[in-house]
Amino acid sequence: MRSISIFFVVAAALAPTAGASQETEGPTGIRTLIRDSAGIRIIENARPPEGSRLDWRLGPEPLVSIGRMEGGEPYLFHRVFGATLLSDGRIVVGDDGPKELRVFDRNGEYLETWGGRGEGPGEFGGAQLWGMERLAGDSILVWHFWYPELTVFGPNGEFVRRFIPERSRWDNWDRRSHLWPLSVSRGGLILAGQDDVYFDPAEVEVWDAGGRLRGSLGAHPARESSRAGNEDRGPLMFGDYVYRRAWGDLFIISSNRRYEIKAFAVDGSLARIVRMEHVPREPAEAHIEAYIGERLSRIPSERTDRLAERRRELRSMPVAEHLPAFAAVRGDDALGYLWVFEYEAPGEETAGTLFNIFDSEGRVLGYFEIPEGMAIMEIGADYVLARVENDLGVHSVQLLPFERGSR
Repeated sequence: MRSISIFFVVAAALAPTAGASQETEGPTGIRTLIRDSAGIRIIENARPPEGSRLDWRLGPEPLVSIGRMEGGEPYLFHRVFGATLLSDGRIVVGDDGPKELRVFDRNGEYLETWGGRGEGPGEFGGAQLWGMERLAGDSILVWHFWYPELTVFGPNGEFVRRFIPERSRWDNWDRRSHLWPLSVSRGGLILAGQDDVYFDPAEVEVWDAGGRLRGSLGAHPARESSRAGNEDRGPLMFGDYVYRRAWGDLFIISSNRRYEIKAFAVDGSLARIVRMEHVPREPAEAHIEAYIGERLSRIPSERTDRLAERRRELRSMPVAEHLPAFAAVRGDDALGYLWVFEYEAPGEETAGTLFNIFDSEGRVLGYFEIPEGMAIMEIGADYVLARVENDLGVHSVQLLPFERGSR
């Protein structure tokens, strides 16, 4: 408890210079200090007790499970990139392998397929399908990785339109400079940005569902990298990642170098900063060896020359001063909660995925854990749609009941 007390003493000492502050204690007993500074809401959170968990529950058995080891093609999945529950109970699953959206009834029985591989109306080309979002009226927006094309289907699978927004700058001579969709809010606003591998700083914008500009969020620093003189950006072991995600009516643009999440309004102004008590950790030799070992495990053991070469490459890679503070964020919860993936250092991985849950204002609630092999596709008010991988590597899409307990 000493570190938590120190945290609040320091935060409170800073507060008078920044505006009025308010200390609160959430329903789970974790303290939060809230203050305003120049129109920016700053939320300073103590860390939940180690080993504690929220009284949220995923049902022990799915309401619906779609996917089989054997059987008809509609039930065999290759790379599920999204899933959504429509208002009438139908479930739409996006599979990048055959470039399809497959539709199932409320019992998990196959109904029809939308899209498919090709260049015709409603079909998808070779670019990797990356995300899908249900919009008002159960229409569905689909987007790609790195490629700015958007496709819209109506609620019954009717092809509405396929287009490349003019704002994407895809027709520039240097296509690395284009903007592509990164995240879509539940209100249908598209967060788009430049690839921060190539650009530092990288531009970020908000478009409407038709690809028209709603607001510019400006240019933001890219992920960490190593540089040697004027040479190209190179990888950095344990380097940070810049997360750009929609969260309610705000848009997150934040590095995971610190436990600090910045959220911007559509006009580009910084609206909210959410912080969590965090002690930076320096990478130890055990972390470096585990990092190298995981990457070497991807190379067949008989390729001894390549293994030795790759080990030398990894050993020569610059190492960040500190490990990342968190692993990822998602703000697409139907009730506005922010889910932050806790970071696990190489060699310290545990079964399951642990999240730190914050309410819609940025106050921490506590930890929530999901089983190993589960990836959440959609978070409803009382359900979760998830892609689940079993011990044999077979993927299914499951609709699970979700109880949030006391909030």
